[in-house]
Amino acid sequence: MGAHDEFFARVVRERRQQLGNLTMPEVRDRGGPAVPLQGHADRCELATNVRPSTFTKFDTGLGWEPGSARAAYYEGRQPVPADSPPLATGERGVMIGLEELLPLLEAQRFIHTAPITELPKATAQLDAAISGIVGPFVTGILEANRGTVHPLLEIAFGEALDAPVSPDDPAATEKLYRRWLIGRAVDLDDPTRQSFEQRFQQRSHPTR
Repeated sequence: MGAHDEFFARVVRERRQQLGNLTMPEVRDRGGPAVPLQGHADRCELATNVRPSTFTKFDTGLGWEPGSARAAYYEGRQPVPADSPPLATGERGVMIGLEELLPLLEAQRFIHTAPITELPKATAQLDAAISGIVGPFVTGILEANRGTVHPLLEIAFGEALDAPVSPDDPAATEKLYRRWLIGRAVDLDDPTRQSFEQRFQQRSHPTR
């Protein structure tokens, strides 16, 4: 069996029912995978090395947002119907300053020039640089959707938001703030909660 074969089979069956008890040939006619391949999925026999195009076809045939089938199979995440409510993103974009851009450019140069033995270090450097850009973006979206986790957020960032936060992590406070925004930071002390609430209020209602 593959990563989440049973879960995937179940959500596919449930989606077919939601769409009016579609048959496998009907799913195929909507742009879905061939009937034999759907049968493999239904019997929890979908190969772990299945082609990415197969998941794309499941998304199309079952009316899911792109990436939903793959996330359901490999990560056990609930698929997102294409007609789900739009994700609130807020009005403020994320500006990338020179201080964030320079580490990214340096990591890029390092990857292109580093010997093979240094690739793990180069990868870590790139991850840190990208995190400095993606982090504020994710925080902004979570602030715009405080208290809920939109299914698209689960697909894109669910695994990262579920990971434990080490007290030694330089970004621990920021990561805890994101978890607090979605109700997953349960062990915070009162001063930390109050500071997070104050930060959120200032972000949501800036002084004019």
